[in-house]
Amino acid sequence: MNCNIIKDLLPSYIDGICSEDTTRVVEEHLQHCEECRLYLELMEEPTNDMLPEEVMVAKAPFKKINKKRRIQVLISILITFIITIIGSLVVQEVGAVRQIFFPMSTATVNSIDDIEEWTTLYFDEKDYLKFDSIFWNKEIVNHANSNSDVILRIKDENGHVVVDEFKISPGKSVKLDGLKNNIKYSFEIKAKKGQFFINVV
Repeated sequence: MNCNIIKDLLPSYIDGICSEDTTRVVEEHLQHCEECRLYLELMEEPTNDMLPEEVMVAKAPFKKINKKRRIQVLISILITFIITIIGSLVVQEVGAVRQIFFPMSTATVNSIDDIEEWTTLYFDEKDYLKFDSIFWNKEIVNHANSNSDVILRIKDENGHVVVDEFKISPGKSVKLDGLKNNIKYSFEIKAKKGQFFINVV
């Protein structure tokens, strides 16, 4: 058989994926052809041994670059992790930072009797609330520790009702869609006697 055909078959022969007939033909040829036997020996040698010395020398700087690159990536990951941890600790522990990124205002009501007339809620000792940050969710929550349902309504700084009365059960919330930033809103409440915690987030 032609040597070129045998050389084409040798990779499959080395990998052991030739049919029995092909394997027999290749082995018979190798018994009588020294050139193909030498070619087979070269193919079976480890790849690195076959590479010329010039190629190995040329690859050396790239190995150093790859190692340096891996170190840079690991350092970047480590720095990112440290910054993330420090950032989360700052947000959790520093009230001013937390209030910027996760603003929340609370009004507490302690009523001995039922609140039958509309009564203004005081958030942080102010009779109004202003959404002065883009991070407000504009959502009002009747805390789970409140004694019962509350009825609320919201007025703008001119005294006009902008959100008509709505009821919130303890542990529930209502989205305040439509309220704008940097406008003073007053919140009014009606409720049965008890203690209530109203959060705006």
